[in-house]
Amino acid sequence: MKENEKISIGKGNWYIAEIIEKREPVNRSENDLRHVVTWGNFHLIKAENPKQAYEKAIKIGKEGQVRFINSNKVEMEYVFVGIADLIPIYEDIEDGSEIMWTDYGVMTNRKTEKFVRSEKELLENIKLKEK
Repeated sequence: MKENEKISIGKGNWYIAEIIEKREPVNRSENDLRHVVTWGNFHLIKAENPKQAYEKAIKIGKEGQVRFINSNKVEMEYVFVGIADLIPIYEDIEDGSEIMWTDYGVMTNRKTEKFVRSEKELLENIKLKEK
């Protein structure tokens, strides 16, 4: 990565926010057992402090709420649910930088190995963003 392609923490504080959203019909039963399509969308946010990063993440989530008519003529909506995680970035980011980690705790070796998926599985699951 070229020097100017780095995301430098020297130029401000950066965070990764996981914004949770769901998609469901506008006219729906409000019972707790309904099933909804749910995403965790990760956004890169520049902010002076964690509070400002949180507020920016909330704003991004709310701005993503939209209504539309699907192919079955049902009015649907994307609903902002909330923020699942807010992770500070401690080092400059460049190609190959570690940006996130999860502590899965102690588990059997067999369970650890089940996290790994084949190249085919990983590449098949990537959905490129439409331009």
